[in-house]
Amino acid sequence: MAITRKEEQRLLSHEESQLVAPSHHPALAELSPDDLRALAQRLRTEHGRARDLVREASRARRGKGDARGAASAAEKLLQKKQAFAAALRRVNAQFARKSEVRQERRATRQAERNTAALRQALARRQAQKPHHPQPGRTAGKGMQDTSPMEVHPGPDPRAIGSISQATRNNQARRDA
Repeated sequence: MAITRKEEQRLLSHEESQLVAPSHHPALAELSPDDLRALAQRLRTEHGRARDLVREASRARRGKGDARGAASAAEKLLQKKQAFAAALRRVNAQFARKSEVRQERRATRQAERNTAALRQALARRQAQKPHHPQPGRTAGKGMQDTSPMEVHPGPDPRAIGSISQATRNNQARRDA
């Protein structure tokens, strides 16, 4: 259940209400991240102290601890602890909002840097001399025959059969 500012002031002492006051808007939005951390630390300390007092009171009410009048103030202590917890939740939420904004800004700057670097790399690549020159215009009919247009005539017709005749002559000489 939410506790109003008026109920907070009624529950908390003057010093405690001075501690919790910056956890309300608009003062909360004006705090720097370091001030938020310090405020959260102080609120955690006070919340822990109130929690310990509530535990002592509940033990006293059950008859297990020292009955020093804490049992009668248990409800007020519980509400005080809840007030500190609510203040701590507000501070933590503001810290998370500020860190999200910071992360979004960082991500935006990083994206801009990446985009600029990619554009520069593309410009460098486009400015390079091509490693393999373009082939130029090519025929659309397939490969062209690059051999001479005249047909190779082949061996001299007078020499055809001369080798086999020479072999026959050599064999006849050996046989004789």
